[in-house]
Amino acid sequence: MRKVQKISSNNNHYMAFCDDRFKINRVVVTFVDRLEREKNTKNALFPMVLVRGNNKYKDMKEINRVLDNMYGAILSIDIDKKGDLQIITFGLSFLNDRFAGEQLFEKALLFLRDIIYGPIEYGGGFEQEVIEQEKNNLKQEIESRINDKVQYAIDRCIEIMFEGQSYALYEKGNVEDLESITKDDLFSQYKKVVEKKPMYVMVYGDYNEEYAISKAEEVFGRKERENIKNNFSINIPFNSTRYVTEEMEVNQGKISLGIRTNVDTTTSDYYKLLMLNGILGASPKSKLFENVREKASLCYYAFSRVDRFKPVMVISSGIEVENYEKALNLILQQIEDIKNGNISDIEYESAINYYKTALMAIYDSPRDLLGFYFNQALVDEMTEPKDVFERLKTIKISEIQDVANRFELDTVYFLRSRGAM
Repeated sequence: MRKVQKISSNNNHYMAFCDDRFKINRVVVTFVDRLEREKNTKNALFPMVLVRGNNKYKDMKEINRVLDNMYGAILSIDIDKKGDLQIITFGLSFLNDRFAGEQLFEKALLFLRDIIYGPIEYGGGFEQEVIEQEKNNLKQEIESRINDKVQYAIDRCIEIMFEGQSYALYEKGNVEDLESITKDDLFSQYKKVVEKKPMYVMVYGDYNEEYAISKAEEVFGRKERENIKNNFSINIPFNSTRYVTEEMEVNQGKISLGIRTNVDTTTSDYYKLLMLNGILGASPKSKLFENVREKASLCYYAFSRVDRFKPVMVISSGIEVENYEKALNLILQQIEDIKNGNISDIEYESAINYYKTALMAIYDSPRDLLGFYFNQALVDEMTEPKDVFERLKTIKISEIQDVANRFELDTVYFLRSRGAM
């Protein structure tokens, strides 16, 4: 596979990845906005309205007819958070031209453009009835977050840790903001995003890269756009660890630890942090799994994860409420052991093998590959998954120790059952 990246001077980013291994090709168009309370709900809502139809495609029935005529192409939308950025993505997966027996690439580009820009290109704006229906759908989606108690506890930890900052916000918005969104407000915000915010158009498939980029540019253009960058730092100075306990109807307690890593994730130190994460809580033989879950039997699960776009590590564990102190102390002891260089060969090799499997698996999915390269583009580091693995293999234990000794335990969040002793 070869890749070409072309970045214009006015914040239109075009990338093409040539690969003939798959029957399915993919095009994604992504817009980047600042994650802010006054617009994050609107930014989550308007894509849902767009895929309901416009003056060219009257409703979802007509949209689905077009997709069926493209041999079952799949249209998708996704809202994500990357640090202080809100990411709005429209994707289209469609059959490789070789198997379709006709040229689908340009049709796919034009269809995706008509979905995104249809209300502007063909007029008509948004329909109030559709807005209300999608408001209700979004409300249900936001409210359903509480059903996943593991992720809910992690989200609450981040919200407490970053209170008042963009990173604390949920990428799909807030229920309390939905009611006040008017038709005009929504349409105005939509236009600002698709006309002014940074745009990434990425093509994956069996095409010549230069042809793919030129055709995508022809369809989506190079109009001047804003320059929006992520803030990779934490703006609030660290004072002392916060301990927060909340109660809810849960079957088991959930501990979430929010750690300031003090690692610049745009530098090579990020790869040292990745290896630390693998050793601590990501790999099958990690310290958290082996020592807290298996040997001590103090938890049902325990894992750690790091963020590419903020210097943050979160440790998550499910426990019996009465084991809170013991489990917390043993979790923290695993970090202390890493600080002291107590890392076994098995733990190190398990982390290496874990990342090898995870990174090589990216090559098996066009969607995952485009997601990987988009993340790389946001940090201005267009490396291959295999190159990341090669870098991880060079990380020394002394370097992992150095990273661990920068850690500051910011927040300990405990979600426990009501009335539990």
